[in-house]
Amino acid sequence: MAITGSFSNNLFIIAPIAYLFSLALAYMIGGRISDYGLNVAYSWSIKWVLFVAFLYLTAVYLIDAFVYAMFSFILINITLSPMLFSSKNKAVR
Repeated sequence: MAITGSFSNNLFIIAPIAYLFSLALAYMIGGRISDYGLNVAYSWSIKWVLFVAFLYLTAVYLIDAFVYAMFSFILINITLSPMLFSSKNKAVR
């Protein structure tokens, strides 16, 4: 089975976790931007840059698990919102 082989590959387990942490870190940095327009532009841009970069790395190093990793990246993109990391108290002026 392709799914069982994908889960046995350590990189398949590490890739979505690394993507989640890098996206959360980028959103925390974006949450410190006080201008709403810049915050939205930064969050949108960094989200797609990280998505494409992690998809590329997955396609190069995890050919067998590419589709499963892509769906996990999409799931993370849908569920993780940049508004979770924005705070008015921490905004840089």
